[in-house]
Amino acid sequence: MSYYPHAFTGPVEHHDHGTYRYTVIWLPQELVAELPLDAHPRLRISGELNDVALAGAWQPSRGRWYLMLGKPLLKATGLSVGCFAELRFRVEPQDELEVPVLLARALGGNAAADARWRALTPGKQRAICHHVAAAKTGANAARRTAQALLWLESGETDLRRLPKAMASPDP
Repeated sequence: MSYYPHAFTGPVEHHDHGTYRYTVIWLPQELVAELPLDAHPRLRISGELNDVALAGAWQPSRGRWYLMLGKPLLKATGLSVGCFAELRFRVEPQDELEVPVLLARALGGNAAADARWRALTPGKQRAICHHVAAAKTGANAARRTAQALLWLESGETDLRRLPKAMASPDP
């Protein structure tokens, strides 16, 4: 078993946020003081939920923090709403980023897009990297990379204004 400096057991619950319903586990108040949540309100972590590896971020909501639990993680752990889960975790470097090779090469060959890329926040960079890396085929990864470059070249910085084709899932 790996060493994680933070651990607790808590219930898996639904969290309604506007029109969305998430399956979450809440961070106990006694751990809030131990974590740099003031400096990083969306604190990136990695760890284990019932011995299954996970990576995510504590998200703020009305003075509390929750960790979203996706369907694949819930399936792997056998958990559902109402179950108690054991979470062990560590805080990850907040600005660390794994840029997909295809995107890194494209940015290296386009000075204007690269300059705008470097001006983005780590969170926006991470969102674009995730979008490219989540492509199911090489062709879709290439299409998403090309769209990201067009978006960067346009000078846009609002991710809500990504080209519609980039925001849509793979065909």
